[in-house]
Amino acid sequence: MANDGNSVRDAACVAVDLGWRLAQLYNSKELPGPSRTSQPKPLPLHLPGFGDMTPHEKACALAAHVGADLASLRTALGAELPTVEDVGAALSVVGHGRDEVRRAVHDLYLNTRDRLAGSNPAAAVGFGLGRMLADTALLPTSGRPEVLGEQFNWFRLANAFDWLDDLDTVLPAHSASAVRASLRAWEKWVAERRRPDDTVDPAEVNQGTIRALHRQGDMWRRLLTGEQAADQLLDGRAYVGAAASLLADARRLAFRYLWKWLWAILLAVAVVGASVWAALTYAPAGTVRVAAVLVSAAGFLGVSWAGIRATLGRALRQAESAMWQAEVIAAIGRAATITPRDKHDRPKTPESDEPDDSDEPAPAAAGHSGPGDAPIA
Repeated sequence: MANDGNSVRDAACVAVDLGWRLAQLYNSKELPGPSRTSQPKPLPLHLPGFGDMTPHEKACALAAHVGADLASLRTALGAELPTVEDVGAALSVVGHGRDEVRRAVHDLYLNTRDRLAGSNPAAAVGFGLGRMLADTALLPTSGRPEVLGEQFNWFRLANAFDWLDDLDTVLPAHSASAVRASLRAWEKWVAERRRPDDTVDPAEVNQGTIRALHRQGDMWRRLLTGEQAADQLLDGRAYVGAAASLLADARRLAFRYLWKWLWAILLAVAVVGASVWAALTYAPAGTVRVAAVLVSAAGFLGVSWAGIRATLGRALRQAESAMWQAEVIAAIGRAATITPRDKHDRPKTPESDEPDDSDEPAPAAAGHSGPGDAPIA
């Protein structure tokens, strides 16, 4: 298959999703086998949702997502990739141990990573990025606050920032910059809660913190895989705020320009002022000479201001597009950031039938619009 721009973009998106799902499966707290009983379950009153699935069914669903991503990558890259059969076989064994499934997932991860490194560098980097972001969002728990500090270590995040820069042109528009902005916001949030010994204050890492981090991680995944368009995060108020910031930036640029050329403006005004003073002082009153000097001075000021205005206007027009783009990207980054202080981070109501995602997030939805050996952070 031709490795055109669309296939590269599709491969990068699917690779991010695949890396995420493999990490989510490997990090799952429960990877049990099927029920030991052979008796069929009674039919429920309604078709079961995710909250009604057993841990075994959830693990099988996540493995199926991995298989779908692998199939999509084969199509996008035209490359030979492994299958998820060994993981499925390990999950189907009654009474198996958790590490038996994790071993199969680990081997599949290494095999896929090596194959991608030899077939498509962008997909290989996306695969590593998805795995790294999943670990960042899913490994910390309220019972292990030290893990949060480890995941948001500056040297570790530097890898993520480099990979986002590398993939910026092949990922969905503005998705890399949005993830970069939210990562920096979380890095700052964690840094503000580090103690002198570089550990995070355990009192700050509660279920609300973990819930917000899981939601943030899901936002990362949806943005980078194209399930969520970055510009759709903005509402009318966000665009109004971006426009206000643009006007403020334009004023600062104009003042900076005028300040830079203030000496020339003052010199021109001084010359004109001196000419007018001399004409009014030494020329006979009412003569044509006075009128001529005044007309010439007015014309000189008009020409000078026209030149300044034209130059300044040209500079503003050239900078306007870049400035507006920067304001929109900044607004998207703010909209994509979910911290524990976010208004959307509220405890679930008791009557909700969805599972509590404080420490164990649900598998993500299957669909997405798309799709060198990436180092392990």
